[in-house]
Amino acid sequence: MTQTKFILLCFLAFLLIGKTTIVHAQTDNSRSKIEESSLSKKELRKQIPKYYAIALGVNSSKFRDFATSPLFYNGSVRQISLSRLKIGVKREAELGVSYDFGSYFTNFNESTATSEVKRIEINYSQLYRVGLFNSESINTKVGFLLSGNGNLRINSALQNNAAGVDIFANLLGSIKITKDISRKVAKDKKFLFWRYKLNEKKRNLAFRLNVGLVNSSYRNGYVYAGQSSVLNDTKLFDDYEFKIFSGFRASSSLDYTRYLKNKNAVRFSYVWDAYSTGGDLDKFEMAHHILKFTLLFNTNNQ
Repeated sequence: MTQTKFILLCFLAFLLIGKTTIVHAQTDNSRSKIEESSLSKKELRKQIPKYYAIALGVNSSKFRDFATSPLFYNGSVRQISLSRLKIGVKREAELGVSYDFGSYFTNFNESTATSEVKRIEINYSQLYRVGLFNSESINTKVGFLLSGNGNLRINSALQNNAAGVDIFANLLGSIKITKDISRKVAKDKKFLFWRYKLNEKKRNLAFRLNVGLVNSSYRNGYVYAGQSSVLNDTKLFDDYEFKIFSGFRASSSLDYTRYLKNKNAVRFSYVWDAYSTGGDLDKFEMAHHILKFTLLFNTNNQ
């Protein structure tokens, strides 16, 4: 066999093997696409991880209501929250409720006043993955947060204005960036004479920022007491006014989430939230710094 014939046979064999490999790869790729397309949208939705979450937290908070007093009231109150979450790669949703309760204090001219506050908040959120700022380990989503909260404040030092009820509703634009910090390969370590092993761990770190787009409130104004209290016919929402596109709200959260072998997860969070109404003489302001611990229970089929 001449050298030319040998080179030609090798070239033909290379083409045959290459073609077979390409056909096989295309077949596998087509098969995976067919299997994916055979799943209905309902079946794909079922595969998104779903959780019930319960959280306990401590809320270091302050507020000021110019309608009754220019003084700041400060307190560290307790918080409990429940929520339902869907956390997928392309989409994320949450419906939750939280409840704060405790005492706020102010001290002025060696005189202390106490305001007992109970606050409930309901949130609904949707986030969708965007093409920008994404990589193998970073997932960026944008969307919205719809929030409504109300508080009941009892402060005997305010006499006729002792009881106050405020209701706020906000639509916020949101962006969330999640960084995968999982340990994907087990590592053997040594410290002095002690050998230990670091197993694989699934975990992530997430930062979320929410900025108010539509802010509204339903409350009484200056000086907070309506005419009904003077007429001995007290009405809870006497002289209340609904104001929309008035005020400000912004919030953020930093979450560390650790996924367990049983598909459940634990989460440690820091949450900052601040909002105020519009107006001047009757302006209301409130801010929260919350540390909380969350248990997430996976409800997908194991």
